[in-house]
Amino acid sequence: MKKISDKPTERQKVTVTERNLLLAHGQSKKLADMRKRLQPDLPVEAVALPNKQLSAGLKPEVATELNKARTLIDARINEIMRSFPEGKQNKLFSFRFGSVDALKTGTIKAAFIALGIDATLVNMKMIAALDFHGNPVKGH
Repeated sequence: MKKISDKPTERQKVTVTERNLLLAHGQSKKLADMRKRLQPDLPVEAVALPNKQLSAGLKPEVATELNKARTLIDARINEIMRSFPEGKQNKLFSFRFGSVDALKTGTIKAAFIALGIDATLVNMKMIAALDFHGNPVKGH
């Protein structure tokens, strides 16, 4: 075996380069397609309430707008949840947005802002002070 010299002129130079072979979560379209095929299209946290429960005490146009808003909120929550790894979806979602229940008990307007949903898709003036289930939120 060769003995390593202590003299700087006789030592071999070694360069170390670090290569990261893994891609960030959203950088590969092929991996995103594979992930989409493997994950079922079942809603993760969507809670379906019949229209009878929603429209109790609400005008029909308000109930219609509330249904649209609920659909948009559920779709956005499911989209975000599907982007997280299986088994860690609820925890990662709550780190970023708070719990799903907290989003749904707050105002529709606050949920739209937190989830980054375009408020022009619904008539926000009619439903801004209501929660996900159609109840007025206190302190708004």
